[in-house]
Amino acid sequence: MGRPLTHFQGLGGQVRAPCPIAVLGTDDLQPRVAIAFACDPKLGRSDGLRQMQKLGVATEIQQHRALAIADDIKLSIHGSYYIVLASPDPAKVLRSVDTLLRTYEQADILGAREIVLHPGSLYGAPEADVSCRFAENLERFMAQLGKTDISLMIETAGKVGQMGSVDMILDVASTVKGVGPCIDFGHVHARSLGELETPDAMAQVFARIDEFQRSNPDTPTHFHYTPIHFGPRGEIQHRALSDIDGVSNKPFHPRPEPVAAGLAGLPGRFTIISETHNSQEMGAIRLKNLINSGTCGHKEVGYLVE
Repeated sequence: MGRPLTHFQGLGGQVRAPCPIAVLGTDDLQPRVAIAFACDPKLGRSDGLRQMQKLGVATEIQQHRALAIADDIKLSIHGSYYIVLASPDPAKVLRSVDTLLRTYEQADILGAREIVLHPGSLYGAPEADVSCRFAENLERFMAQLGKTDISLMIETAGKVGQMGSVDMILDVASTVKGVGPCIDFGHVHARSLGELETPDAMAQVFARIDEFQRSNPDTPTHFHYTPIHFGPRGEIQHRALSDIDGVSNKPFHPRPEPVAAGLAGLPGRFTIISETHNSQEMGAIRLKNLINSGTCGHKEVGYLVE
């Protein structure tokens, strides 16, 4: 599913209003899904349902879970941007751990089995140094969390000053149990200041993903797609397919065709979410049709998408 049309920013997360389904595995586009919640710090981690009741969304969340189960729709939650496990400040890391534990509880109540998380800022340091601190804190968090069937998907960054290159994301997902990669093609394009405009660069990204899936066949893989507007510091705004269709002089990439071709060639299954601006369902349908057309390979969406 794509980015919700509206949301409310709360402490530790977001309450997002119902949005159209925009996943490859369905043509049902009825507005029906909410995917994240605010956290009330006065309530403990075992009070997730009470938090939802206090916010007036408990019944709605339970309805969404039932609808998702009935229609075989896979849900995910996007974690709060306040979660910064790479912070050099131990107090911020502790608060981040608490917020992420709450997010796991809320994901379980909703029935979501994937939590997407941005790794955070580089804090002015090289990514290799900051990613080591991030991975160490993440390993400690996963040990504290214990056994779970909810995967934490670490997302590529859209801005130059943020941690989250493709190599860093795949390396962390390869080494920390319970963690998978979330490759956002728009973010990769923006952070690299336009590299995915070239076929060679796109092929290199998919070669790394292919290698990861073959080496980690049991680790889930998550993708986001949107054309993107970027500047000298990276991501500025997601764009709609209408911003690129039939227009050759607009600089919005990546295009859906090479993304669909790369996805069709992957050896493993995955989740792909459309985040095309105000048209999430159109992006999902376009990718689905491209993959099913046979021009991108022989696999069908029903086989590819988890």
